[in-house]
Amino acid sequence: MLSLEDGVPESLDGAWRAALVTELEAAEDELPRLSRAAVELAALVVSGEYNAVAVGEILEGDEELKEQVLNLANSALYAASDPVESASVAAQRIGMRGLWELAVIKVARSQVFGPVLESVLGGEQTWNSARIAGAISHRVSSTKLGANRASMLAGLILCAGTPLGHQMIQRVEKRQGAELSSRMRRELVSRVGPALCLMLARNWSLPPAIEAAAAALADGRNELPANREVQVAVFSTHLGRLLAAQGFDNLSIPLVWPSTLALEIDERELGDIVSLATTSGSAAIGF
Repeated sequence: MLSLEDGVPESLDGAWRAALVTELEAAEDELPRLSRAAVELAALVVSGEYNAVAVGEILEGDEELKEQVLNLANSALYAASDPVESASVAAQRIGMRGLWELAVIKVARSQVFGPVLESVLGGEQTWNSARIAGAISHRVSSTKLGANRASMLAGLILCAGTPLGHQMIQRVEKRQGAELSSRMRRELVSRVGPALCLMLARNWSLPPAIEAAAAALADGRNELPANREVQVAVFSTHLGRLLAAQGFDNLSIPLVWPSTLALEIDERELGDIVSLATTSGSAAIGF
């Protein structure tokens, strides 16, 4: 259960507090479940081998995922000079980890971010922030950790707390037959969102670095994690949120972040990262 003290403001009246506590107690049961494709690809990742036949069968059973695989393989993230038209070739270019991450992102897009895209003010910006964070994460993990550890998911999934928080509030409002003020919604999301994101990372059995990054954001102390992979995830998430804010162009701010300094990202490299991440059009990023 999420902490009552941390999750529910004392300024709320008794009925709302009780309803929110009940919802928090059942929060894990309300989380979306991974798709069959994501679960099957996770098993292939664990095996450590690329199984072309198994991958082909999974993609044939999910046309939308197959299209996204092609988009990603031909995107700026993979900086490929020669476009590919075959899903099997695209899958090999991305690799097992990339395939699995894309399947997880597909679920996150439809079931975590999707329900609030139009129903919540700023919903589209929340998904855009996540996409940008995913692109940043892929680029920075590739350059700082090595191409074999490139990860889109590490940045993107850490943005899930906001939509999960809004979904929780919507469920409570529906049961109460009334709506909270915009100010109270924002406060609740800021309080419970990070903890819900951590719960999702654990529920989906995401890699330890992603769970550690989610835990670092949830504890609210803003301490720089020692693990370099976690630093990449935290940096990507914060920069994604910043770049998604309309009109933001002051890159001197992220240049002095502890995570930026720890990852040894200078002004030129930051400019390259921003250029990639803010490329217009979903096809340019690939998801």
